[in-house]
Amino acid sequence: MERIDTNHHETELADGFVVRKGWSDTLAEELVDVSRQPHILKYTPNDAAKRFADPDAAFEWYKGKERHVYALRKDEKLAGIVWFSRNERPHLDADYTFAIRVYQEALGQGMSEPLMRQAHDDFLASHPDTSVWLATDWDNKAALKLYDKFGYEKVGATDDGRITMLYQKD
Repeated sequence: MERIDTNHHETELADGFVVRKGWSDTLAEELVDVSRQPHILKYTPNDAAKRFADPDAAFEWYKGKERHVYALRKDEKLAGIVWFSRNERPHLDADYTFAIRVYQEALGQGMSEPLMRQAHDDFLASHPDTSVWLATDWDNKAALKLYDKFGYEKVGATDDGRITMLYQKD
């Protein structure tokens, strides 16, 4: 495996948390471990089963599409991750999808919104006219509350219990 992005930059958040933009072999390896946490398995089982099943799978996932990755860390431990992936939805006029995972290290510490804010601000600074979509489970109440508070709007639902939401920068 090779390092993809060696141009990391770091932003400090509160309480010793930092956000680092970029991808590395270390991040790929960490994602394998944290993707097996029970709360991650509940809502995103494909992380452990496919996307981050092993470091090589993580590397292939990263290379598979244009991705912008932001890792939340505390004391050098992976505490969360955000990514934007090129995944066009013409009917929504959106070119990228968004995903967030908060791992055990940051659960209950109020870091989801600051992580989202930092990642969105950085990503949208280089993609200013981009709308972003996401899909989440209808019963993931914490995620729905966060996305709504952040400014995502519900724009659709599927028969299998997924809700599609859209974020458009004002």
